[in-house]
Amino acid sequence: MRVVHWTLGNGSGLDNVAKDLAAGECLLGLDSQILSSADQNQWELGVGADIHVSHSHVPDICRDKGKIVWVGHGTPENCFHTSLEESLHAAHSFGDSWMLVQYWLQHADAMVTFWPRHQKIWQSLCDKGREVRCFPLGVNREFWRPQTSLGKWDGSPSLFTAENCHQIKWPWDIFLMWPWVTEEVPAARLHCFYLPRDQHRFWFPLVYRNGSAFKSHISPNVLSHDLLKNAFSSVDYVLNLVRYGDYNRLGLEAKACGAKVISFKGNPYADFWLDEGNQVTQAEQLKAILKGEVEPRKAELPLGIQETAQRMKELYESL
Repeated sequence: MRVVHWTLGNGSGLDNVAKDLAAGECLLGLDSQILSSADQNQWELGVGADIHVSHSHVPDICRDKGKIVWVGHGTPENCFHTSLEESLHAAHSFGDSWMLVQYWLQHADAMVTFWPRHQKIWQSLCDKGREVRCFPLGVNREFWRPQTSLGKWDGSPSLFTAENCHQIKWPWDIFLMWPWVTEEVPAARLHCFYLPRDQHRFWFPLVYRNGSAFKSHISPNVLSHDLLKNAFSSVDYVLNLVRYGDYNRLGLEAKACGAKVISFKGNPYADFWLDEGNQVTQAEQLKAILKGEVEPRKAELPLGIQETAQRMKELYESL
């Protein structure tokens, strides 16, 4: 069986999940490969595949044969918000993720998400008789595992965040509460990576105005997987503040590496929860965690990507 995973080739979480799934499926005996829906030069390479997995979009020339499996990555709220915002400043176009989702919910041969909450939302938008499946999302446990740190990072304690800077998980909450936290935990330091340069003119007036910058290390750099794995082993806590209590790939990787993960309430893979909403309340809760006044949760451990690949293989074979 020949399977093509269509992605964006941009190094995002979506892109990395697709790559891991393709590699896992190859180990299960499938002929799985990655192609970019954003690179027209690659489209003909996908013609004739038995299964097209749409992590982004499937080019028209590849839709004359084979089944299409749509994989829902972005949260429903983020798909809606980004499409709405972009429509106010640009023409309606290929990049409208909200309209693409609705198309695939109607036309794909099978639909998959990795979050029970998302499954319920997407299912509510489906025609009668169609089913959105929910599979557990695993990570490559051969790579993402505890390692010896190359050196403890600054801070007592040290906190790390490196989320893709969409509203659904950007550092607004932590930047607002950080001065209040460090009033009582003055040696704490925040390490914030992946803050895009084209957003600096908004973020840096905030962090200098309220003082967050003086107890933080803030960088636009995107860490390689090796450096990211070392970061997980070199800090005291990883902040994984995705709204609505969702988990994401970065949080799963951190947990697989043995990091202590702090998230909003609802993330089953987090060791500590903050209430989403009032940043004053969040600051009080975070201070209690950093001062050792809160017992960690019994967090779930991420599955291996092979378990996800096996579920995908079974789905392909059923079509």
